[in-house]
Amino acid sequence: MSSSSSPSDTVTAYGIALQAGDKSSVLALYTDDAEIVPDQIPSLSGRAAISQFYDDTFATISMKVELQIVDVVELDGVAIVRSEQPVDVVHLANGQETKSYFRELFVLKNVDGSWKIFKYMFSENPAQAPTDVLPHTG
Repeated sequence: MSSSSSPSDTVTAYGIALQAGDKSSVLALYTDDAEIVPDQIPSLSGRAAISQFYDDTFATISMKVELQIVDVVELDGVAIVRSEQPVDVVHLANGQETKSYFRELFVLKNVDGSWKIFKYMFSENPAQAPTDVLPHTG
């Protein structure tokens, strides 16, 4: 999906493409001058660096995630969308699944009638991940 009628549509499409490991759909949602500000690694600017980031990501992990938008602010062709959600991260090398929690901030620009990701910042906090199992007490 490369054309989105609202900021929420773009972010929702991003979450779907991310879970599917669909790099071309993910990249179609970014502006040409986009930047990613990831947790624990240097920022990435431009299409080539962002493409390599998703190559590396999809080669090492897959994610089970339903992106949950918690806030949208839109003003004069710019929008800020925030999401927070639990994520099951599957490490492809060994199949191990890790529960985590992602917090994301998207800054979007309206480009020729479509909302595109201009800046994307995320952090991961496994401590916020919900647990499915009660702790062992004995």
